Amino acid sequence: MQLFSLASLSLRPSILLALVLLAFSGQVFAADIPDTAAVSPPFESVVLNEFIDANQLSAQMIEKQQRLMLPPSTIQFDATLMAPPKAGHFSLVYDALNLWGDGDMPEISHSAFVGAKDGRVIAVYVSKPAALQLKLLPQNELSHFYAVHIYNYAKGPRLVVIGAETLH
Repeated sequence: MQLFSLASLSLRPSILLALVLLAFSGQVFAADIPDTAAVSPPFESVVLNEFIDANQLSAQMIEKQQRLMLPPSTIQFDATLMAPPKAGHFSLVYDALNLWGDGDMPEISHSAFVGAKDGRVIAVYVSKPAALQLKLLPQNELSHFYAVHIYNYAKGPRLVVIGAETLH
């Protein structure tokens, strides 16, 4: 049994050339697309007290002591560091982050309290590098924070602070 006729054998070079060109054009096209994993997501600027208001849970979820786990999103805001970061172990933050991927996890080694301009204070997780930055910030003065929003709970949004700086 002959698998290829003479006509199909004569087309082989053309088919091979077409496949090579197709593969090459795919590589050129792929080179034009930026690697999104290498690009940092932009930090959305928010007003902390408005962000707290927008991220409240329903009374039913609060009553059941539930949390709303969210895909991590990056934000930046101005707030007041109310107390220096305190070391601790925080397994829930890793549970929340693990829901959305298995990439490298930041080391979350501290917690702190930040105050919104309207006087409300929220607890935040703090990454190890950010804890060093927060220790240098003046307390009870407005500073600029970079954070990842990971879930909402009874007191509003739960954030992981990953950086901070004084306002100039």
